[in-house]
Amino acid sequence: MEAIGTDMLPPAPAWVREEKWTAEQQKQEMERRSILVMKLNSVPLRYRPRPTDVVVATFPKSGTTWVLHICHQLRMRGAEPDFADQEDVLSLLDLIPMGLSAGRVLGEDGVDRSIQPAEPHIFATHVRCDAVPRGGKIITCLREPKDVVLSLCFFVDSVLSLKGRVSFQIISSSQIRAVKGMLESFLYWWEHRHDPDVLLLFYDDMKEDHVSCVRRIASFIGIVDCSEEVISRVVHTTTHTEMSRHHSKFDSHNFIAKISEILGDVPPTEFVGRVRKDGGKSGQGKKLLPEELKQQIDKEWKDLVTTKHGFKDLNEMRMAWMKEQ
Repeated sequence: MEAIGTDMLPPAPAWVREEKWTAEQQKQEMERRSILVMKLNSVPLRYRPRPTDVVVATFPKSGTTWVLHICHQLRMRGAEPDFADQEDVLSLLDLIPMGLSAGRVLGEDGVDRSIQPAEPHIFATHVRCDAVPRGGKIITCLREPKDVVLSLCFFVDSVLSLKGRVSFQIISSSQIRAVKGMLESFLYWWEHRHDPDVLLLFYDDMKEDHVSCVRRIASFIGIVDCSEEVISRVVHTTTHTEMSRHHSKFDSHNFIAKISEILGDVPPTEFVGRVRKDGGKSGQGKKLLPEELKQQIDKEWKDLVTTKHGFKDLNEMRMAWMKEQ
C-alpha cells in the first residue's frame, strides 16, 4: 500500500490556513489541491473481484452514492442505516492504494472484506472506465453532464477543504479539464451496455421511476428474495429526502479529515457531503454554470458523442436505451 503523504504534493504555502485568499492565491491553491485529485483517480488497483461482488463504477457526482446506498439497503433488506459513515460498510477502491480507506487488513484480492456487513460485497471506483477490474457485477450511472460539473463544483469546496476561500468562478473553470474524461466514460459504458456483467442506469430514470430502478438493481446483484415490503423500505431509505436527513453518514468526514492533513490545512467544520441538502436535482447545471463552461461541455459532447453516435444530448441517449430494453 502506497500511503499518500505531503511529500507527494508541492509544499503548502505559509498562508494556507488563513481565512481569506487573494485571487492569485485561490488559483495557486486550487491547482495544488487538484494534483491530489488526479493522483487518486490514476492509481492502479490491486483489487480482484469475486463473481458476486458489486462494483459501482461511475464518473464522480453521477449518482455513485445513491446507487451504493440502494445496493447496501437491498442487502440489508431496507433496515435503518446504522453506520456512521458510508465508507465504514463498503470499500472505495481508489482510496485503498493511498492508505485512505476505512479497511486496513488487505487480503490477497487487494481489499479488506471484514468491513462488509453482508453479501454481496459492494465497492466503488472512479478510475478510468477501461481500468475498472472485471469479474464481478458492474453498475454504472450516467447523469446530465452540466449537472455533474455543477455538483463537482460544490463538492470540491468540501472535499478539498477550500471552505469558501476559492470563488465559484475559479472552481468551475478548473472543472473544464474534467469534461472530456467524463464524456469518454459515458461513451465507454454506452458501448458496453449489453455486456452481461454491466448494468447501465441513467440518473433521471432513477429520479422518475425510483421503484423500478431499485427492482432492476436488486435483480442484477442477485437479491432475489425481496418482498414488496422490503422494496418499499429500500425505496424509502434511499430517497434524497431521507438520505439528506442522515447527511453526516454521507459527508466523507473521515476522508476529508485525512485529506486536510495532507494538504496542511484545517478540516472544515461543515461538509457539503455526497448528498447535498439542496442537490440531487436535474437541470440546475444549465441554469447556474458559467456560459463559457456550458459552451465547452456542448462542444465536447458534439465532438465526442454526436459525431460518433448521433445523440444531440444525454436525454436522446437515454431514450434510445429505453427503446432497446
